[in-house]
Formats: sequence, C-alpha cells, structure tokens
Amino acid sequence: MQVDVITDVETLAKVRQDWERLYKADPEAQFFVSWAWLVPYMRFYKGAWFVLAARLGNPGSPYVALMPMRMRTRMSGKTGLFFNEISMAGNNAADYTGAICDPAHAEMALKAFGRHVAQMGWARLNLENLRMSRERVFAFIGQFSRDIFAMREFSRVNAADNVDNCRCFAAALPDTFDGYLDNVLSTNTRQKLRRFLRKVDAGELRITRADVDTYERDIDTLLELWRIKWGARKGDRLASILHNNRRVLRDSFRNGTLFLPVLWQGDRPLGALAIFVDPVKKALLFFMAGRDETVTSIPAGLILHGHCIKLAIENGLTTYDFLRGDEPYKFAFGVTESKINCAQIYTKSGRNVGDRLDPRSLNAIFAEVTVLHQKGELARAETGYRQILATDATHARTLYGIGQLLSAKGEHREALVHYQTLANSVPTSAKAWLRLGMELQALSRHIEAAEAFRKVLSLAPDFAGAEFSLAKSLAALDRFEDAIETLEALERKLEAASRDDTLLGKTRIMLKRLKLEARPSYIMLNPDRKSVTRVLSTAL
Repeated sequence: MQVDVITDVETLAKVRQDWERLYKADPEAQFFVSWAWLVPYMRFYKGAWFVLAARLGNPGSPYVALMPMRMRTRMSGKTGLFFNEISMAGNNAADYTGAICDPAHAEMALKAFGRHVAQMGWARLNLENLRMSRERVFAFIGQFSRDIFAMREFSRVNAADNVDNCRCFAAALPDTFDGYLDNVLSTNTRQKLRRFLRKVDAGELRITRADVDTYERDIDTLLELWRIKWGARKGDRLASILHNNRRVLRDSFRNGTLFLPVLWQGDRPLGALAIFVDPVKKALLFFMAGRDETVTSIPAGLILHGHCIKLAIENGLTTYDFLRGDEPYKFAFGVTESKINCAQIYTKSGRNVGDRLDPRSLNAIFAEVTVLHQKGELARAETGYRQILATDATHARTLYGIGQLLSAKGEHREALVHYQTLANSVPTSAKAWLRLGMELQALSRHIEAAEAFRKVLSLAPDFAGAEFSLAKSLAALDRFEDAIETLEALERKLEAASRDDTLLGKTRIMLKRLKLEARPSYIMLNPDRKSVTRVLSTAL
C-alpha cells in the first residue's frame, strides 16, 4: 500500500472521480467527508490542508482510500518552541470527521495512513468528532509507537447545559409521512405536529425555502436568531463562529447542498433551520437552528423539523440526522443513538517528531519569528530561527534574519557562517554578499570583505552602501589611493542623484579624513595621484 500526499488544488481536482466513487461505495462515509461539502471548506485553509491518498499499484493507479487532514503551527507557552498540530480537515465546522475507503481495503489503508502520519513532524494529532468503526480506528492508532506517543480520550460535554456532543442521534425514515407519525412519534408529539402543520397549510403560518434571491437574507435571519440565543455563551469566539458558519452556509447553498426553511408569522421570522442534503447517502443533516425565543406559543423547531422530515420522506430519503448532542428535544423524533470519538495523540516529549518542523509550515513560522524580532523579543526570535534552520538549513530569509540578530549581539563569527551559507545558496543576492562583507569587515578580514563588496557591485552596480563599505576595507588595508578614488566616485554619483542624505555626509567626512591623514605631504604635492602611482609601480 503506497501513500501519496496531495497538497494543491490542481492535483486534488484530478482525484475527484476517485473521491466520489469511494464516497458512494463506503458504508461508513458521511456527508462531512463528501467532495461537495469538504473540498470547498478545505480551500479556506490554503497551505494548511493535505489529503493522504492510498493506492495499491503504481503512481496513477486508482486510490482506494482518502483521509483529509489539516496542519497548523503553534508555540509552546512553556518552552517558547514552535510545534505542529494535525487535525481532521473538517474541524471547526464538521460534526463528523473521518476517511473514505474502498471497504475491501479499508483496514490496510488506515494502517498505511497511521504509519505515514507517525513519521511526519508534529507534536499533537487531534482526532476530533471521528465517525469511524472501531476496526478502522484501531488500524490507524495502532501504528503509533508507545515509546514516542501517548493518547488521551476526552469528552465533549458542555458545562453550561450538560449536553454530551459525543452522542449523536438520527431518525430512520419509513416510506410515508403518516407511517412516521403513527409508528414513530408519541401520541402527544404526533397530535401537536399535525395541528401546527395544518396551520401552515391554512396560511396562518408559512414556510419559505431559501432560493437564489433570498438565501443571503435567510442566512442572515438564521444567524441573527442564533446569535441572540447563544451569543453571550460564545463570548470572544462569537464573531469567528458567525463568520465561519456564514461562509459554510453560503458555500453549501452554491453547491446545492443546503436546504434552509424559514417559518414566518406574517412578516415576522419565528425560526429557521440549516439542513444539509446528501443525495448519495439519502440523508438530511440538521446543522443549526435559530428561533425567536420571545414567541412561546408556537413550537418553531417542531414545525420546521416536521416539515423537513415530511419533505425528506416524499423525496425518497431514508435518514434524518440530528448530528451531535443529546439535547432532550431530539428524543421526540424517534431517533437512535451512535457515538463519535474524540481523542488526541501526542508526543511524550512535547516536541515535534524527530525535532523537526513540517516544511510547509516554515514560512508561517518565519513570519511569527520576524514579529518577535521586530518587537525586541530576541531570545524567542533566535530560538525560532534556529528551529527553522534545523529543518531547512538553507531557508534564505531565516539565514538573513538570524545573521542580523547575531550581528547586533556582536556574535560576528556565527553571523558570518550564516551569511556564507546564504551567499552560497543564493549567489545572486546582492544583500547576502553585502551582509557577508560587513561581517568579514567586523572581524577585520578586509581582503575577503573587499572581495565580497566587489561581488555586490558586480550584481548591483548602483549599490551605494557597498561602495562605501568597500572604501572602508580598502582604507583599512592601507590602500588609500583606491579608497579615495572609490569615495570620490561615490560622492559624484550621490551628488548627481541629488542625494543629500546620511550616506553622502558620511562619504564626505571619510573622504576628508583620508585626504588629511593618508600621507598628507604626498597627497598635497601630487594632485595627479594616479599618474604618480603608475610611475612608482613601474620603478618598484
């Protein structure tokens, strides 16, 4: 069993046929790992998602299993070290996560996925809301060595209302709605639902369904009703939750998988449901609800759920899934229970496997380290730079950054090593050669420094700072004539460019000093220094 890792949308698009074939064939597949729902959601996490894809044959062979995942980078508050954390790709929005497999090869594929993940660079693996058979779960987690890894399972019980979100409930739908009412619901629920659905039929209440003209309004209505009910509990997370849900609902409507009914009394919305439609698995999945809590005489939730179940049965669907949570109202709809798994596998050391960062996360880590550097948190920035280089010893921007940091600390020898690596890795970078020359200059290695500055000028002839630095090293080598000639040329260039800046001032000061201090009698008696130098050189 071979495992490929898909990380770009172009390659992912080529896998769509395999994805949809496996989804249809896999009895454990569920809506939140469908192409229609998950792929648009993954694209929001650009650069973070990846899909493990298992095949039996050579490259290009059909895939027999797919496991979508996502990686992010975090920093330990205790150690200041960066580490990687892997989650299931649907996290933060999907009620269920998992993989899709050809049933004949499922356990073999999950074992291959486990072996592959165990060798990646990470410190935490979150298996949250995992809807997968025990056989598949054990095939996957059995690949993580107990010498390196540990695992903890955790519950998802809300402290505020004691709702257990690892318990899931769904109703199996019969052939007719009357059969559902008569054989599944209690007498009281059946009578109440029939009475209020008659009010809908009579026009006392009305139910609209989001369409291309109303879906933005209906999504806003749903989220506002939800916010009024739950906003205080969500606290600082409210804005991000609303943003995430709005994006998911919009994408789902555009993909044709969102059913959003709204219950009205006149022009007043009393409640709304967001329902996902899965035609492959013949299921409706209740995602979220909002209702006007000030109206207590009309059971908006009961009416809307009853309306949706009726439509589901009429359209040949067989399951109405209430998803996660054991809220009491769900039991009135004749549901059966299943459970999902929530666990975390983590390294005992608290550091990434092999003490290396995931290569795809390096640029994001570098951005964070740069902020630390700019804020003056130099110890943490240096630790971050060194972590990046432990994974990629030629990461150009990191070499430049740590070189700057070490140079400012006066650690010029180590800074020089990093700039030498940078110049060798990116030989066309004028800035790399400039920094290399400056470190050589700080170490009084002026012959090499002068060569580095000349390299800068060969790459960028107008790099004024390199000319000035070259003059400094020439002067330090007692090559006063060359230094003065270089400074005079630089002065003319800066004056012609009308640059009355700091560098021009420094050039004039250094030029004046050299003319006064470098063999003053010789310079005063011989204004044509170049011709005299040629005569003396010939005589010598």
